Amino acid sequence: MARHQSKPVKIVYSREMEKRYPTNPVENPDRVSLPAEMLEGLEFIEPIPADLEDIARVHGPEHIGRVKTSGLYDAAVLAAGGAICAAEQAVGGDPAFALIRPPGHHASSNRAWGMCFFNNMAIAVQKIRPKAERVLIIDIDLHFGDGTVSIFRGDRNVKIVNPWSVDENFEYLNMDQSRYLAQVKEAFLGFDCDIVGVSAGFDTYLEDWGGLLKREDYREIGKAIREGSEEECMGRRFALLEGGYHPDLGWCIKSFIEGFR
Repeated sequence: MARHQSKPVKIVYSREMEKRYPTNPVENPDRVSLPAEMLEGLEFIEPIPADLEDIARVHGPEHIGRVKTSGLYDAAVLAAGGAICAAEQAVGGDPAFALIRPPGHHASSNRAWGMCFFNNMAIAVQKIRPKAERVLIIDIDLHFGDGTVSIFRGDRNVKIVNPWSVDENFEYLNMDQSRYLAQVKEAFLGFDCDIVGVSAGFDTYLEDWGGLLKREDYREIGKAIREGSEEECMGRRFALLEGGYHPDLGWCIKSFIEGFR
């Protein structure tokens, strides 16, 4: 397929993302407020919260009820709304990065863990179908996106790739930067997609828990995904913030976006 001209990445963000809510202290407002400052100069889009219909496409009533009673609902639906906004921008031909919290890839239909409450990626994907029916999801977080895999298990129109995430066989301990990047590039093989969604976690960073990737590696990952999307689906791509807890998170995000645009 012909390569399409790259476009600037739009940043989906709201100052409401900076509000505190009951969660692990590492998942704090600095994770979005500091990167937002570093990305000044790019086009920002203000998202609106996802509505109940959007959430209910993915999550059951019991789980939604638990999130409501926990005091986390407002934060969770705003993050999901940011994810939807980014995906809709991508469907329209504009790449987007949703700078959102809380993260979502550990949320399945009826339970969640890992500082996640609603699955932002799954909610965004279900919202944009059937405009983009076949979806490639590349999850670059350190941890396996078990919630996303659980939700889309059996759906032949969704392919999910978790490059070298931590697993029970300890393969993570054998990887290096070049092999990691190779798996990102190989994600596009054997699957014709209409759009690419990235669960963009940055805890594989050299100074974070994963201890592997340098800042410039994220630029190469962003570039590989941009080029793959240009070849396969007319450049339609979006990314959502997942993990990443080191003070350098903003630099990692900035580097990724430099390659992604």
